[in-house]
Amino acid sequence: MKLSVQVVNPAGNTTLLVQTPVPQEDRREVAARLLSIRELQGQQVAFLVPPTRDGVIRLETVDNAFCGNALRSAGLSYAAQRGFRREQKFPVEISGCGQALTVQVNPLTSQIWAETPVPQEIAKCTLFGESARAVLLPGIVLGVTQTSRDMGEEQIRKALLELCKTFSTPAAGVLFWKFREKSMIPAVYAKDADALLFPGSSASGAAAIAALNAIGAGKNGTYKLDVRQPGGVISTSATVQNGKLQKISIGGKVLLGPTYDVEF
Repeated sequence: MKLSVQVVNPAGNTTLLVQTPVPQEDRREVAARLLSIRELQGQQVAFLVPPTRDGVIRLETVDNAFCGNALRSAGLSYAAQRGFRREQKFPVEISGCGQALTVQVNPLTSQIWAETPVPQEIAKCTLFGESARAVLLPGIVLGVTQTSRDMGEEQIRKALLELCKTFSTPAAGVLFWKFREKSMIPAVYAKDADALLFPGSSASGAAAIAALNAIGAGKNGTYKLDVRQPGGVISTSATVQNGKLQKISIGGKVLLGPTYDVEF
């Protein structure tokens, strides 16, 4: 199998975009192989496929979980391939989301903004023996805690597996949030692969923080927040009307890397 793979870096969360069609039943194995190639330094894999609705492109992940950084990466890749020279908006489909999401690309500054789904649910949960909040997005639940990340990987894995079971999702994450510093350390767990990752950044996690921040304000308005993470900063914007979240967007700089021909 010969694949065309583009490397994209959104805030330290190196994404491998597979541009060659890959049968769905082979994607988990292909993703694992690509992540094992040390030279690519990939943290996640997404597959570009023909759109099925009104998007200009479609992006699918192995677990059908929403991934904001992959969405931004695909948007920049699409703009670069078509030689865009000015800021443009276009719809992009992504697995786990029933409608295309708007991506805004400025090719001159590499600033990429993307609409994210509004959380399906915000609920209470327990993480590491303490009360926390859980934000449910398509295919993934994200627990937000202000507990310091001083526990071992097995403890984190066990906690995230419990979140997957509780909310019936294929993936779960924990966001170790420091309110005063406006910074977080994300960890993500994929249940089927039993894989625990510590990405450089999580755009979905930033969206979850944005949702909690906007709802917590207790009044209508648009709330902007820069979320610092190990790999960089992801900016957010969340709008509340009549006590409900109406829109969330995530943005920041994305670096477009080379495209490789990979053969297994």
